[in-house]
Amino acid sequence: MVERTDERRSRVVSLMGLVGEVGDLHSMMKKLMLQKANPAFRTELREEFGDLLWYLTSLASLYEIPLEEIAKANAEKAESFYTKGSVNVFDDNFPSEERLPRRFVVNFYEKPLERSLYVKVSVNDVVIGDALTDNSHEDDGYRYHDVFHLAYAAVLGWSPVCRALLKCKRKSKVKIDEVEDGARAAIIEEAFSILIFNQAEERGWYADRSSIDIGLLKTIRRMGMGLEVQACTAKQWQEAISQGYAVFLELKRNGGGDVVVDLDKQKITYRAPSAARGRRS
Repeated sequence: MVERTDERRSRVVSLMGLVGEVGDLHSMMKKLMLQKANPAFRTELREEFGDLLWYLTSLASLYEIPLEEIAKANAEKAESFYTKGSVNVFDDNFPSEERLPRRFVVNFYEKPLERSLYVKVSVNDVVIGDALTDNSHEDDGYRYHDVFHLAYAAVLGWSPVCRALLKCKRKSKVKIDEVEDGARAAIIEEAFSILIFNQAEERGWYADRSSIDIGLLKTIRRMGMGLEVQACTAKQWQEAISQGYAVFLELKRNGGGDVVVDLDKQKITYRAPSAARGRRS
């Protein structure tokens, strides 16, 4: 229909027409705000939408992109970004020793190290991974960043770093072990952590979930393309970041503590250290 009525078939004309119609719509909405009531508003609005749609369809057709295809792809993107999604279990068909534990407790404790502090992490009193410092000129608490990986494991059901620390890599399937649980996937996960952390302070440590905005979530999802984590929704990423930073701040404030990780509830929670397991010297 648009092709039959588009006499000029010009990208510039279609684009300028689209911009002009957006301006008309803006003026109409401003007038409505000032006048409060306009009986003909719905009729006029319908006409403006029609004009907008015509120019948009004209522009899309010039690039041979069907509007239906655009609408379908956009709906799928919105579904991914704004729905909570289901509990992800990426290791359901693997031996028990190759599955992430569904619930476990991780202890973080601080020790002094000359001019700085380092953190050790343990599960069932067994130290996992290396002792970590901030690796920074300032005390920014990054020594506690393993909590972010725990949040990914809990909320997303995904964390190559946690699989390595907990020794539950899926070695029974060579390709899965190489791609999903291998070094590249772990490096990408660490890149997520540092990317998000480097913006954390200016975003108020993500206390307000709106600070975990669509731009950041789009970047994260693009970085995870090709890995199983791409099945996770942006809403799940937002939840993982929010929970991870809430617990991170508690760990930093208290100099350690326990983190309860529950994959079935998609949740991590902070538990203050007892007197016997507080700040260790």
